[in-house]
Amino acid sequence: MRVFLLALGATLGLLVIFDMYDHLGDLLDFRAPTGEILRYYVILLPTLLPHILPIAFLVSLLFSLSNLHGNNEIVALRSCGVSFWQITRSLWVAGLLLSGLLLYLNAKLVPWAVEAARQIWDDLEYNHELETQQVRNAGIIYNVAFDNPRDGRIWFMNRFNKYTYHGYGVTVSMLNEWNQEYAKIQATECLYNSSDRTWTFRKGRELGFQLETGNLETSKPFTTLELRNLVETPPLLLTLEKRAKHLSLFELQTILDYYKGQDNPKAVPYQVRFHSILAGTVICFIIVGLAVPYSVSGVRVNAMVGVSKSTGLFFAYFLVIKLAILLGEQGTVPPVYAAWIPNLMMAGFAMYLYGRLK
Repeated sequence: MRVFLLALGATLGLLVIFDMYDHLGDLLDFRAPTGEILRYYVILLPTLLPHILPIAFLVSLLFSLSNLHGNNEIVALRSCGVSFWQITRSLWVAGLLLSGLLLYLNAKLVPWAVEAARQIWDDLEYNHELETQQVRNAGIIYNVAFDNPRDGRIWFMNRFNKYTYHGYGVTVSMLNEWNQEYAKIQATECLYNSSDRTWTFRKGRELGFQLETGNLETSKPFTTLELRNLVETPPLLLTLEKRAKHLSLFELQTILDYYKGQDNPKAVPYQVRFHSILAGTVICFIIVGLAVPYSVSGVRVNAMVGVSKSTGLFFAYFLVIKLAILLGEQGTVPPVYAAWIPNLMMAGFAMYLYGRLK
C-alpha cells in the first residue's frame, strides 16, 4: 500500500505538470483568477486516475513481490505447504476492488469531471473573448455542418456561436427516403432555446422542390419560423465536432443513442471508445495475473529479471490494445471485439502462467 500510494502520487503529479505545461499558459492568457485555475485542476484530477491506477498498482506489485522473492520468503511459504493462491489472494482481492473502482470512475465520476472541467475552460475562454473581441464574435465557429440521415435533414451554418446557440447563414435541407431534396429552409439566422427545445429561424424562406425534376416549386418568405423537439440540438452538434477520445462516457452514450439503428460508419470510433472505456476496468485484475508469475519466477540473485519480463509484457498488452482499437476504428474488427478481445486474451495468458507456477 505504501509503494502504491507513493507511485500514485508521483505519477499523478507528473501528469498534472504535463497538463500545466500544455494548458497553464492558455489559462493565464484567459486572465483566469488563481482560484479558478485551482478549481479547474482539482476537477481535472479524477480524469487522470483511470490512467495511473493500473500503473501504480503494477509498480507496487512488482516491488513487493520481487522483495519477497529476493529474500526467499516465497520459498519459505511454499515449503510450509502454503499455495500460491493463499499467498496472493489478497492481491487478487485488491485487483478486483481496483477494477470496481475503475468502473465507478469511468461510469460516474470521470464523465462528470470531464464535462465540468471543459465547462470551466469554455467559460474562461468566452469571458476572455468578450473582453478582447466584439461580443457577437465571441465563441464563433465557422462552417458547421450536421447530417441527420435518420430523419432526412442536412444542416449547414456559416457561423455558429457555441455559447449562445446563435447561428448565421442557415440552410436546412429536407430529404425523403431516397435522399431526394423536397424542401429547404434558408434563413439569415437561427437561435436554439434549450428550455422548450425550439429552433427559431428568422428572415428567411421555405422552398419546395418537385421530386421528378428537382425544380423549385414554391418559395414562401417568413419573418420567424419555429421547429420544436428536433433531434438536432447544439450539445449534440458540438459533441459530434469533437474526437471520440475527448468525450466522456455520458457524451459517448448520447452519440450512440443518436446513431442507434443506423449503419453509419461515423459511429464506429465512438462505439470503439465507449467499449474500450468499459473493457479497461478489468485491467487491474489482469495485472495481478501478469505480475505474480514473472515476479516470482526470476532467479533469486536477480529478481529484476522477472520484473523486467512482467513490465515488458504489460506494455506489449497496451500495444495490442492500441492495435485492436485501430482495427476497430477502421471497421476491420467489430467495436465490441476490438475492445474486449485484448483483455480476454491477456487474461487467459495470465491465468495460464499463474497455473504453471510450481
